[in-house]
Amino acid sequence: MTSALYDPLLERDVAGIAPAARAFLAEHSDEELWIAVARFAVLAYAPSQHAKRAVMAVRAAHDLLSFEMIVECARYAAESRPPWSEPPIFEEALLPSWEELRPACRGDALLMLDTAVALETLLGSKGRPALVRMVTSELTNPSEHPAESLEALLERAIASRGAVDDVRSVFIAAAGLPVLREVTLLEPYPLARDYAQTLIAHSVARTLPSRAEEFLAAVHHNLEFGESFAEWSFA
Repeated sequence: MTSALYDPLLERDVAGIAPAARAFLAEHSDEELWIAVARFAVLAYAPSQHAKRAVMAVRAAHDLLSFEMIVECARYAAESRPPWSEPPIFEEALLPSWEELRPACRGDALLMLDTAVALETLLGSKGRPALVRMVTSELTNPSEHPAESLEALLERAIASRGAVDDVRSVFIAAAGLPVLREVTLLEPYPLARDYAQTLIAHSVARTLPSRAEEFLAAVHHNLEFGESFAEWSFA
């Protein structure tokens, strides 16, 4: 049954994903659907902005477990997967622990580490090689890491009305913070439009010690009025 769900994802048949997901739910739960989509997103990971955000988005979607949002995550993962990619081959070797990796993680590597640790808790350790691969791939391609405090970064993201680079800096600064509140509901939308930052922001906002509502308002303003990045996905 999982094969029937994965077929439209592998073929990048965006229109066929929702019917396949509904058929999957005839014999499985929403949680099992999320697990299947999450595993696909992890295996489809590539060091591109859309592919990275597809994995982060599916992690954030677990907070909602909405069928419609899981479908949007599946579409995003399918769209962002390079059409020439093949499932990665993992060598049998000792994998570094998260604690060993953490000191070297900055920028997007820290985002992927935070995502990988959360996904291992939800998916189990069987897929750990694929999760570690996401982090180590980012270590070979260092990205900018914000130097300012979380408070200063929040101020900038709010002032810029949710500009993508400013919101990304908040995500990095908030990585690893404990959850303080329940997630607020979010209507499904095409995630490639803003690199899934609105979905991810709803998850991150639960951890912000202050200005969470202002932060989400800025992110939603960008979703409505900001530049669309959908054309940069592989679809």
